Amino acid sequence: MSSTPKNLQELRTEIDSVDNRLVDLINQRAELEIERLRLKSSTNEMIGATGIATSETFGQLLRQNPGPIPDTALGGVYREICNSAYYLARPTRVGYLGPFGTFSHSAAASYFGDSVDYENLRALEGVFEEVSRGHVDFGLVPIENSTGGAIIESLDSFAKYFGRVAIYGEIRLPISFCLLGSGKLENVTTIYSKSEALSQCGKWLAENLPQAERIAWQSTADAARHVKLVDADGTGGVAAIASQKAGEHYGLNVLGQAIEDSQNNVTRFLVLAKDVPSQTGNDKTSLMFTCSDRPGSLVDILSVFKRHGINLSHIEKRPSTEVGSEYTFFVDILGHANNPETAEILGEVRAYCKNLNVLGSYPVYQSGATHATESLEPRFASLSDLEDAILKMDGDLTGLINERANLVIQVGEFKRKSDVPIYAPHREAAVLKKIRNLNQGPLLDRTLESIYRELMSGSFALEKPLSIAFVGPEGEFSHLAAVRQFGSSVDFQPFREIKEVFQKVAAQQVDYGLVPIENSNVGGINGTLDSFLELHNELSIYGEVKLEVQLCLLASCKPEQVKTIYSTPGILDQCRNWLSTQYPHAERVRTQTLAAATRRAKTEISKNPGSGAAAIGSTLAGEIYGLQPLFDAIEDRQSNITRYLILSKSKTEMSGKDKTSLMFTTVDRAGALVEVLEVFKKNSINLTHLEKRPSREVNWDYTFFVDLEGHRDDPDIAQIIGEARAHCKNLTVLGSFPACQRVL
Repeated sequence: MSSTPKNLQELRTEIDSVDNRLVDLINQRAELEIERLRLKSSTNEMIGATGIATSETFGQLLRQNPGPIPDTALGGVYREICNSAYYLARPTRVGYLGPFGTFSHSAAASYFGDSVDYENLRALEGVFEEVSRGHVDFGLVPIENSTGGAIIESLDSFAKYFGRVAIYGEIRLPISFCLLGSGKLENVTTIYSKSEALSQCGKWLAENLPQAERIAWQSTADAARHVKLVDADGTGGVAAIASQKAGEHYGLNVLGQAIEDSQNNVTRFLVLAKDVPSQTGNDKTSLMFTCSDRPGSLVDILSVFKRHGINLSHIEKRPSTEVGSEYTFFVDILGHANNPETAEILGEVRAYCKNLNVLGSYPVYQSGATHATESLEPRFASLSDLEDAILKMDGDLTGLINERANLVIQVGEFKRKSDVPIYAPHREAAVLKKIRNLNQGPLLDRTLESIYRELMSGSFALEKPLSIAFVGPEGEFSHLAAVRQFGSSVDFQPFREIKEVFQKVAAQQVDYGLVPIENSNVGGINGTLDSFLELHNELSIYGEVKLEVQLCLLASCKPEQVKTIYSTPGILDQCRNWLSTQYPHAERVRTQTLAAATRRAKTEISKNPGSGAAAIGSTLAGEIYGLQPLFDAIEDRQSNITRYLILSKSKTEMSGKDKTSLMFTTVDRAGALVEVLEVFKKNSINLTHLEKRPSREVNWDYTFFVDLEGHRDDPDIAQIIGEARAHCKNLTVLGSFPACQRVL
């Protein structure tokens, strides 16, 4: 009797020893993959995030897997390593108002150089949007022109995106316009360009083309593209005002050069980012404020700056969107907001403001200033030497993974003899905590957790194949949550209704079920609550999973080639703002499910590779149907989290940080619910969730669902549950389980 725990403990000690080496080796393999991707990038051979997972090299790795770890688990481990390495290795991304050839593009190139990835965006607000979502690391927006004045759209966007983006720096670019076309100057009857450009060339146009129609366009570069498109026969009746670079790019002739009215025409651009730069000692700060609603408040504010000798290098005003304030003011002052003297002055100013916000503190512009990019010394003389090192490490890594798998098989034998469940949430929580403590990077903790979930999934397949029921179809977010929780090496079974998942678990036709219980946007999931009312005596809550619902734009073309977007009405509505700034002209086609949207897009692409079809869905749906994510996290409201429950016929043990779910109906008297809740309050028990549903027994009688911190096997918690039961018509413990520690 005493030898089994000892032998089991010895095996787990050996597994711990393997994990000490394995976590370190996984990170070393990630470092090599990062260097490989950077070397390929330097030779313009950068592969996609999932490129290695489909390469011949990767296929050979799986074919040489000696076992016993399943190929699905080994593939999942390498997929996580390579995908994470891709994001760690990729160049800095910079967004600007496109297309190629705009002055924003020229300003970005002068500041960031050639070692970054540029993303041309379709709207000025779209630059703010993409920076705020993290789709690009930096964004570039014009803020004022020496001839045309302030750029109104940028000012208004700061008011909308305050707190989500910050000013990181500034650039000043001399602006010189050209008249571009295919024919001769005297044949031009229509001129396209951005409205500011048309205004800044007004005198030249009045003197040289007084009768020509002027049509405002989205951007100068797009005006050049449009002229090239509509003047395909070269008659020369249309022209564009744009940069010489745009003319070269679109194959147009220069009909007039340096046509701007002022030869000292300079546009000031701001660099946007999520973070702020460090103090340099020569900084400026941009402020946005609204005045208090009383006479002379603006004078009071400006007097503070005057009294302290603070020069305002820029001031603009815009109509305020706030009730009771007439204008929002934008000013630039010298000094950094974190400098104690500047901070004290801002505190004094704030006393005269309805509100005052710091948009950013950043270095004062210096001619020729550029953004410093990270430069890493390569450890290998050539790509060939690096790939030889990767090949050797892959052999070591596969061997260590299989060494761990052999130990797990022996643990499984002990579990079967003792009738212990193969999947134990309290053990899983302990393993993941251990892995987080071992991790030294460069991989993030969440990546290591995903890798170990794949290893544990492979272990399930070795010990006893598991079947997991979820609410389908495949590719929906319930499927994604199941894969991220249980890994790739289990049998997933989709069902159309939540109640079916309950029934399959209750009938032991599957090992576990995954059902949604609440969403941060829409609240409780009635189908799950109602299924507990009917089937609570036949199963138990075994664990919980939290998934961040991130919507992706999936396609097989470049972002600018997207023409049609498929998704459900609800999802299209959740991405409405993003779609309006990035794809205002794309057709939106509604489908019944996200999986159907992805399948429809894939079908269109198969028929016509140039169709420009795309879908909004999950990354898993993209993997299933062979589409790549062009953009992720495109939902308008961020931090959309769905909580799922794992259902089982078994009960889980205490983990040290647990929850207990209760279902109860109160007795029929005034204040009955308060009496139940008072039990938890006086015992200092925190309730983390509370929902109610009609009891189905008596009209206007309700069943309540609550989650409390603690495990029912804890004597103190058991006593409190018993006390609460005394105030209820009935009370059922639905399950005690480890509290979810991380959002997947």
